[in-house]
Amino acid sequence: MLIIYIVVTIIFCLLLAAWFFTQHIDKKIENGIRPPGQFLNVQQEEFHYIKQGDGPALILIHGLSGNALNFSDLAQQLAKYYTVYSIDRPGNGFSTRSRSTSANFNVQSAAILDWMTQLGLNQAHVAGHSMGGAIALRLAIDAPEKIKSVSLLCPLTVPLTKGPGPLSMLYIPYQGLRYFVSRTIATPLRVFIGKKHIAQVFSPERVPSNFANECGGALALHSQSFYQASSDMVGSIESLYQQFRLYESISCPMGVLFGESDPILSPDTHMSFIVESIPDSITQTISGAGHMIINTQPDACFHFINQVSGVSTAVTNETTVDASASLDVKLSE
Repeated sequence: MLIIYIVVTIIFCLLLAAWFFTQHIDKKIENGIRPPGQFLNVQQEEFHYIKQGDGPALILIHGLSGNALNFSDLAQQLAKYYTVYSIDRPGNGFSTRSRSTSANFNVQSAAILDWMTQLGLNQAHVAGHSMGGAIALRLAIDAPEKIKSVSLLCPLTVPLTKGPGPLSMLYIPYQGLRYFVSRTIATPLRVFIGKKHIAQVFSPERVPSNFANECGGALALHSQSFYQASSDMVGSIESLYQQFRLYESISCPMGVLFGESDPILSPDTHMSFIVESIPDSITQTISGAGHMIINTQPDACFHFINQVSGVSTAVTNETTVDASASLDVKLSE
């Protein structure tokens, strides 16, 4: 009996220490990284976005556990030709989402469309990375009159048959457990193994030196980020089964760009279904590139988005792009 009491006491003390550590990291992040953009009240939540440039509207949608700052380098290039809106999806980055609000993609799509209406954006091009690609597809399904083109960058397009590598730890289907983990052990674990996991997500390329601060990588260590990303992961299961058979209804210009060596989402799986559903879609792969091409291959992403949106008139279907030659883009060293 004494042994059980000692073990319970030790576990309690460890969880308490983890809670205090999480509070410390959360405060450090909140004090160190301020919202760089603007806020709009959408469906009684704060919707954060960064607006840059002048020209046709282009909305950039980040992936799982990401935020608007992930697009920092790419958005600067795109802002020369577009009015770029880098958004924090509901619950991510600096945007809020209450625990009672569903993370399903149709709900996120509705929030983004409401935000567009409030801003007076009647039409916009959309580019989505990873899970942001799935939500970009949902937008094209829900509001075809508003979406002028969809550029998918290493996108999630169909239900997963296996976990997305190190991001699999985010799958916690029970809300209470998800909240408990996010407030206690998630942050210490992520601090301890974070560099290894980030390296796996970027593999085979290296993590850019500016990713943590300038590109918002550090925001992923906030406990709220873990909770909401886990909610997104759980919501993606039902969402993809609801929408992936509807892709044939999409009529706007469509393109898919993948890193050929993406370790998170299989190019063959997630690109091929788009090609089958939308035969006129533009598809390209970047030789030697991984999943985080928005950070490691911004030039290639820039040219691809221009091509899909119609800024570039050259159309190449089912091609393989060598990042160090064909597009004159160098892999990160």
